[in-house]
Amino acid sequence: MTSDRAERRYTASELAARVGTSERTVRFYVAEGLLPPPRGRGRGAHFREAHLIRLQLIRAIQRAGNELSTIAEYLEELGADGAKDAAALQVWEARQEQAEWAQTWRERFGVPATFYRYRIADGVELFVEAKAAPDRQRMSALLRRLRAAFSEDD
Repeated sequence: MTSDRAERRYTASELAARVGTSERTVRFYVAEGLLPPPRGRGRGAHFREAHLIRLQLIRAIQRAGNELSTIAEYLEELGADGAKDAAALQVWEARQEQAEWAQTWRERFGVPATFYRYRIADGVELFVEAKAAPDRQRMSALLRRLRAAFSEDD
């Protein structure tokens, strides 16, 4: 096991480059609470492997078509300690692979390829074909209502 002292450290720009995003995006995610703040202050501020995994997870969930509010809810359910992030990342990457395979299959057989997947609750996802999807504002309102319905304790 790697000791805390030997663990790789990243600047915001190095972290962004590893994931293929901008330093500005990394700082935005920190400000929004999606990504924990760096350790240290000023020029000594740095990110660790846990930050890298969390950032990769955020990007994987985004690629699946989820909005930042949905991502924030999902990350909150995982917990702030990051203990479940690596496992969740593997799940989202597997879903991406499945989606890519399904898209290839749909294109091959002429089936519409564009759809959105939204997480509603544990074990509940909503798939919406793009051409049937309402505008973003209506879809967000619908998702909030569905999530509220599934979170009620009856």
